[in-house]
Amino acid sequence: MRKSSLFLLSAAAAAAALLGSALPANAATADTVVTLTLTGGAVNITAPATATLTGAIGTTPVSGPLGLVTVTDTEGTEAPSWVASVSTTNFNAPVGSGIAPIPVANIHYSPGTVTRVNNTGTANDANFTGEFVAVPTVTATGGPGINSASWNPTLTVDIPPTAVAGTNYTATITHSTVP
Repeated sequence: MRKSSLFLLSAAAAAAALLGSALPANAATADTVVTLTLTGGAVNITAPATATLTGAIGTTPVSGPLGLVTVTDTEGTEAPSWVASVSTTNFNAPVGSGIAPIPVANIHYSPGTVTRVNNTGTANDANFTGEFVAVPTVTATGGPGINSASWNPTLTVDIPPTAVAGTNYTATITHSTVP
């Protein structure tokens, strides 16, 4: 008696579940097809606003880190790629001082180790041939979606014998990207 009661109870529960979830033959339905469209962002580059190198006359070269440079690619393409380049001006003495600049040929840029997220690529040192002449330094080819790369470049300056002690020479290092 106990087994038959348990069986009947199980059968009744199964029947109730089937009847409760089934739609009547005349039930109305409405489907919605949803399309998700994604827009991409851009390739951006950030670099420190200032950096300082110090050295002494008679000791050459002078070198030091520029600070963290980061490229972030939020275009979201299937096969993203970009090239980061760097250019520089001469290291100029204050205007009107009559002191000769340190030319771009004396300035060397090394990206060092590149930390990458979702991309592979190359990192090459830059030797400059003229003011404002961009030299490719870091490249990336990524997997689909967002990718980034960061590096802390070292700037090395060969101090010429014509350099004057106590002079604050300044140059502008420009980082740029091309997707």
